[in-house]
Amino acid sequence: MSELNEGRPASAAAGKKPEPKRCPACDRALLTQTSALCNWCGAKIDDPEFLKEAAEARLARDSAERAALEGLVQEEARYGVLGRLRRRAKTNPGTASSIDLHDMEP
Repeated sequence: MSELNEGRPASAAAGKKPEPKRCPACDRALLTQTSALCNWCGAKIDDPEFLKEAAEARLARDSAERAALEGLVQEEARYGVLGRLRRRAKTNPGTASSIDLHDMEP
């Protein structure tokens, strides 16, 4: 446990950030850790560990987006579009659009 400082690795305790992955073709630091291609030159990154981490990051991001969208669809199915907008306007009065939702009723 000499490597750990209050549950964190010694490098994190020293304030050092992990070194970013570099492109094997152009040797520049990759801007994103989720793409299988270099952000700079477009070369394919063949590191299996990097590709696995990138795929896991994309899967996590896609799952979060899918869950948010499913929640929105379920809310619209339950309350209808106007009902959902009314509920949002009541919970966030400062963020409601300039359209008066009461004027939209048939």
